Amino acid sequence: MASKIELKSLVKPRSLKTFTPGETVQLQGMVFNTRVTKWGGFILLRKPEGVVQIVIQNDKTVITDEKGEAITLNALSRESAIAVDGVVNASNIKDPASANNQIEIAADAIRVISAPSTTDLIDQNSIQFDPDTSLAFKLDHRQVTLRNPRDMAIFRVNAVIVKAFAEFLTANGFTQIFSPKIVAEGAEGGANVFSMDYFGKNVYLAQSPQFYKQIGVGVFERVFEIAPAYRAERHNTSRHLNEYISLDVEMGFIKGQEDVMLLESCLLEHIIRTVESECAHELAFLKAELPKMPHTIPVFRLSETHEILMQHYADKMSMDHRGEPDLAPEEEVLICDYALKEFDSDFVFITHFPSSHRAFYAMDDPDDPTLTISYDLLMRGREITSGGQRIHKEEQYIEKMLKRGMHPENFKFYLETFRNGMPPHGGFAIGLERILSGFLGIPNIKEVSLFPRDINRVAP
Repeated sequence: MASKIELKSLVKPRSLKTFTPGETVQLQGMVFNTRVTKWGGFILLRKPEGVVQIVIQNDKTVITDEKGEAITLNALSRESAIAVDGVVNASNIKDPASANNQIEIAADAIRVISAPSTTDLIDQNSIQFDPDTSLAFKLDHRQVTLRNPRDMAIFRVNAVIVKAFAEFLTANGFTQIFSPKIVAEGAEGGANVFSMDYFGKNVYLAQSPQFYKQIGVGVFERVFEIAPAYRAERHNTSRHLNEYISLDVEMGFIKGQEDVMLLESCLLEHIIRTVESECAHELAFLKAELPKMPHTIPVFRLSETHEILMQHYADKMSMDHRGEPDLAPEEEVLICDYALKEFDSDFVFITHFPSSHRAFYAMDDPDDPTLTISYDLLMRGREITSGGQRIHKEEQYIEKMLKRGMHPENFKFYLETFRNGMPPHGGFAIGLERILSGFLGIPNIKEVSLFPRDINRVAP
């Protein structure tokens, strides 16, 4: 006879922040650390929102192993999954990883649900606060080292950023889409694409969802996507990943790229306020200060930016970058320093990049076709966004493709979109890891990627 699942309300896990002194509670978690005393000791129990202190008294607390046999606190291994019955007591916990430093749990009974199979455990305490010297080790053993409270706090903030991103856009009429990551052509062109055999055909991993989010504008007018993107760039720096999470946005019926820039400004303000509200504990634990978002973000043309930097920072630059088609990394740092000093802003928009150095779908400036109606948004010394207005006429696409030696017949499905009519539109893509590292003041982007992929790392 078939068994049945009765539909009923799920039991939601309680936040440790809601625990109040005097109540009897039951909770489960992983043993992060233990400390034995003459009278008993302490367990730091790891929960998703942080650790909670469990107090053990030899004459009151019964600890049993997986077989139900009594054991001492000394015999309880770190990384054991345990169940705790006890009473909440008021306390004043000094540990910054504590999820609620106003309480601790006086345990009556502790039961081991599952214990690790090795005594050679990775010590989370030894790697917790030393990212500079231990990053390679942490990444090699990421499947375990993610359990330390510092990394857990990083990725709780990460989750809130993504939630706030989707929340704001959905509330403003955007539809979430999911585009394919196996594609026939790279959206950005060039050689920085990963190719692969697909049942005898040569295909690529998507550099971005650009084609598909533009197609989505013809359907829904406003779309967004949260998904991986792939760049086959041989960079081995603290700024680059070969697989990253792209937060993509595209919207139709715009008057110009200023509409796109306004949207992104409002979106980022919402994300910052949400992180500030929901991640106060994590920000304090990580000693992170969120970026300053002014009422008006400063905007400079690329050519103007080069001139400003030569005027104010010539002695700090390795060379004169005037005439270059992009910003050098040192320029990104210095123009952000200028924006902070002059406008009290951790953000700065840079616009009007040369057409020859932007993607073919970027709209050329009617007043100067050598430039594009496009922008980068920089935050705290690093580019976090590329965006702008897109071409929306098929004939303009074909003209630009031919000038670049591209073959329009390779983009039949894409061009058909515009042949059938499209509104003026534009959008942007935010690198999740870059915005997260900037929010938290973590310089190496690999540390804020759950399982980073670079030119040397494909595991774990």
